[in-house]
Amino acid sequence: MAKVRSGLFGWIAASLLIWSCTGEPRQERAASGTVAGRSVEGAAQAGLNDRLLLAAAKVALPPPGVQPGDLPDPYSQGAQAVARYCSSCHNLPSPTLHSATDWPGVVRRMWLRMDRLPADLQVPVPTVAERHYILDYLVANALQVSGATLPAGPGREIFSQACSRCHALPDPYQHSPEDWPTVVRRMEQRMTQMNVEVPQPGEIGAILTYLQSVSARRR
Repeated sequence: MAKVRSGLFGWIAASLLIWSCTGEPRQERAASGTVAGRSVEGAAQAGLNDRLLLAAAKVALPPPGVQPGDLPDPYSQGAQAVARYCSSCHNLPSPTLHSATDWPGVVRRMWLRMDRLPADLQVPVPTVAERHYILDYLVANALQVSGATLPAGPGREIFSQACSRCHALPDPYQHSPEDWPTVVRRMEQRMTQMNVEVPQPGEIGAILTYLQSVSARRR
């Protein structure tokens, strides 16, 4: 599996290199200030573009930490298909990474990318039936989003503003008061990975207090 990932990353890097070298025809000039037919400024810009594309790819990948045994109903067909195919190219995603509304578009993009990978990378590609298992599983176990109106309580506005920057607002009732601290801490880590501004400690405290107080009302 490590070889597949290494080969995939190498293919991406090679593709980016080819991309950076294409475009306008090269002009073979002997004048100073050129590198392989391009100006120093043009070569520097191409190198910057490569770095930006690679950085964007890394940021968009699921964060580490999820193991196959952590998935809901890990022995189901859907969970096993997710563990087998999704981890071939990147970290295993949690079904709660996206809402049920967002997952169909996300997996469609992944399938299009998988179908276009070179065969020599030997990345396993799911069958049509397995793709149905994957999508049904992710949708069934997706992030539970809040209704049109959030429950009242101190910290509601901070929660709404901070969490809606990356995804649909989660349902405050989906976790117990005891579980919310772990969930919020995990979200902080993801925000750092995605280069999203993390709320101040006081704001995080207000968000956590709101989520715990609301979820406790259903007990």
